[in-house]
Amino acid sequence: MSWYWNEIGDKYSAKYATTTAVWISYLIATVNGLIAVLSLAYHKPIIGLNGWALLDAGLFAVVGWRIGRLSRAWAVVGLSLYLLEALISIGTRGFAVSGLGPGILAIVFLIAYVNALRGTFAYHKYVKLQAAQTTESMQAG
Repeated sequence: MSWYWNEIGDKYSAKYATTTAVWISYLIATVNGLIAVLSLAYHKPIIGLNGWALLDAGLFAVVGWRIGRLSRAWAVVGLSLYLLEALISIGTRGFAVSGLGPGILAIVFLIAYVNALRGTFAYHKYVKLQAAQTTESMQAG
């Protein structure tokens, strides 16, 4: 199993594939929340974020919580929200060699959200297969 592309073969590995995105969501929520509070305290934007980043922090906290509960819909929302914010960030700040570190981090985070999406859908598929096998074995016995 590689660090960037989780191998999913059962419901446990599917659930494991979501854990990185859960923690990344909580990290984003925490950092955005702290920066938003500081920008409110100093009455000026900090690294381009103002008090409205509290809304963003709340959204990512919910995304992390719901992906942790294996919600397919919230995995889609998390990937879409992160992708949208990454594209807005590139659009406003531009893409330069000096931004290589944040660009690499954005790609790693994006891969984590794609893995969470794969994991949540696979988890529900394996749960459904397991339920069908249980029903089938009960009928045969």
